[in-house]
Amino acid sequence: MATIRLSGVQMQIAAKLDDNLERILTLIRQSDADFLLFPELSLTGHHAEFSEKTLQNAWRQISAACRQSYTTALIGTACRADEGNFIQTRIYSHEGELLGTHEKLVPTEQERAIFSPGSELRTFEHLGITFGCLVGNDLWVTPGFGPYPDPRLSYKLGEKGADVIFHTTDSGTSSILLPYHESNIMLRAMESNLNIVTVNAARAEWPVNSPSGVMGPEGNWLVQSPRTGEHVFSYDLDIETG
Repeated sequence: MATIRLSGVQMQIAAKLDDNLERILTLIRQSDADFLLFPELSLTGHHAEFSEKTLQNAWRQISAACRQSYTTALIGTACRADEGNFIQTRIYSHEGELLGTHEKLVPTEQERAIFSPGSELRTFEHLGITFGCLVGNDLWVTPGFGPYPDPRLSYKLGEKGADVIFHTTDSGTSSILLPYHESNIMLRAMESNLNIVTVNAARAEWPVNSPSGVMGPEGNWLVQSPRTGEHVFSYDLDIETG
């Protein structure tokens, strides 16, 4: 058996990239995790008004911080490509290399005014585990946030052999959505017999409507952060080797 430390950061997201970058770099440098997950759009904020040069420089700094701390970081960011703007999870390995990306496949109706849907569901092999990434609505396709069919992306990642799903979100504080979000995390982990590591963007005074933590394959929280304020959680996952 080997032990992999999974950590997540429930953090407030500023409007300015530089403010978010400073926090992200500090948290990476302080981390003792193998995988460190940040919320949806935690680098850029929830908009596409950023300088490409500034964004590229931020990614280089994050890469260097991962290499220095020997931590694999999964960063929520906006990105720009020829096809449009995307909501992305960007994965930098403990060696500072870009391991891969996931572009949000099911943006909400409001997000589609700014961001395009991604086109590919990927899995990744790293440090002995197979994992996939989902962003916000990718996991639960919340009713009222777009008349879209649920593509069952968590189930598809399970079929692809994922041991872990890293899920990032910025779902807000509307309490009516809490039972829906939490039950979806639980049932989808159970359905595919995998762990879901999920992080939300924090609010200073109001509880978020989807908890941050690690949901186990039996439908129980292995660790969970308080829903109000900023927190860092960790869980040591035992995996079979050989």
